[in-house]
Amino acid sequence: MTTEHTDPVSDLTIPLSTADAQTLGDDVGQMAMQLGAVLHGLAQLRAGGASTEDLATTILMSNGLMNRLEGIRNAAVRQHAAQGGSYGALATSMGVTRATAQYRRDALVKKDPSGMEKWATGSNS
Repeated sequence: MTTEHTDPVSDLTIPLSTADAQTLGDDVGQMAMQLGAVLHGLAQLRAGGASTEDLATTILMSNGLMNRLEGIRNAAVRQHAAQGGSYGALATSMGVTRATAQYRRDALVKKDPSGMEKWATGSNS
């Protein structure tokens, strides 16, 4: 038995202040496009019958979005460390043990920021 979604959903709304959107510039539209494509791919996966081309697009958009999200997360972890954030607080936010959070943060801060970290902080310009 299939059920039909009857609630009208014309657009996906992402709560973001005008100031945040202005700070992010064109990246807002690019990330929203990627998120929309990934959600469309998820719907296709759940509905079944996606073509190999559809699946390739879902993979491409997922990779792009994951790379950006990883850069954002890593930049936040790096700044959390720089501001003296505790391993305990980091562990809670990451949903891991304190030892795992300590290992991940220490490994991250030993390396130079990645290109996506620089993108996340706006320092790749």
